[in-house]
Amino acid sequence: MGLWSLHAAMQPARVQAYPQWQLSTGAVRCTECHFSPGGGGLITEYGRDAMSGEQATFGGNGALLHGLARPPSWLAVGADLRGAYVAQAVQDPSGTKQAVFPMQADLEARAVLSDFSLYGTVGERGQVRPNDSLVPEQNYQPISTSRLISREHYLMWRPAAVGPYARVGRFYAPFGLRLAEHVLYIRRDLGLNQLEESYNLSVGLVGDTSEVHVTAFAPDFVRHIGGRTSGLAVYAERRIFNDAALVGGQGKLELGEDSTRRAILGLVGKRFVSSWKTLFFAEADGLRLMTDGGDSNQFVGLAGGSIFPARGLMLTALVERRQTDLRVRDTGTDGAALLVNWFPYAHVELEAMGRLQSPSGEDTAKTLLVQLHYIL
Repeated sequence: MGLWSLHAAMQPARVQAYPQWQLSTGAVRCTECHFSPGGGGLITEYGRDAMSGEQATFGGNGALLHGLARPPSWLAVGADLRGAYVAQAVQDPSGTKQAVFPMQADLEARAVLSDFSLYGTVGERGQVRPNDSLVPEQNYQPISTSRLISREHYLMWRPAAVGPYARVGRFYAPFGLRLAEHVLYIRRDLGLNQLEESYNLSVGLVGDTSEVHVTAFAPDFVRHIGGRTSGLAVYAERRIFNDAALVGGQGKLELGEDSTRRAILGLVGKRFVSSWKTLFFAEADGLRLMTDGGDSNQFVGLAGGSIFPARGLMLTALVERRQTDLRVRDTGTDGAALLVNWFPYAHVELEAMGRLQSPSGEDTAKTLLVQLHYIL
């Protein structure tokens, strides 16, 4: 496996929310810590306070530039800087492939005027491939023509943190567990892979105990980066047991350029056990792929848990399963991962992830990814 394959497998997308914080920290909605209704991206003042509180081992000031700068109330700005080391072994005679590379350098800003806000990111894509390579496979452009990218930009109407909203622009449609690691099957195989943000019109209702999001999506017509399907996605969740658990349902219909269609139906669940300081989570999705050559039924699922043994420390273990045709026995791949996230000071994160992937009848791939992440 060359560096192309190595990097394609392991280069994370821009920073996402950690859905493990939901329920386990007292925050029950993604919108408490993030401006986005679906979570991820620029964090709110509440999120910055949390970043310097129980989420940091040695505390610190979570405000912008550690409190050295205070923008006006109508403006929020931030940045995500990330570097990584990755090693991957798949029984290649040439040995383990390794790389050290800058992964992310994004600037983020949000401006507010009354009930409307304008949000955008801009950054340079991290890379380890040659400049004339196509990166990634869903990009359709050489690096030299797409070094500077804007993963998300949208206009949103949202009168209050709780209630209705509408937004239009480029972003991920709210769907699934929304774990940060894009290489997981529930992201990679469901249209939520790196740079697969689509152009969307999304409306929703966020309440005290439930929320629903409906998104019509289309391919990126500006730079043609990302997926090439259009369709509709729906996600809804209900929090139960005094906000110690939630259950969710989701559906998605995708229409491809070549008359390919894909329907997805899935369930999502979380349960926080405070006495164990552990959050359990799971997602299961059934897929129906319809092509001119025939149809197939597929499955993608994940189950795991995160434990918070000490202030600023999160340990996560999970297992995965994907099967590209339920009628054919040897079309499945099993995966397992162990992640250690440590937040020593406000703004700083260290993450190590070890992952195994075992396709039916093939050698097991072993991956180690270590990241250093700084939030402005």
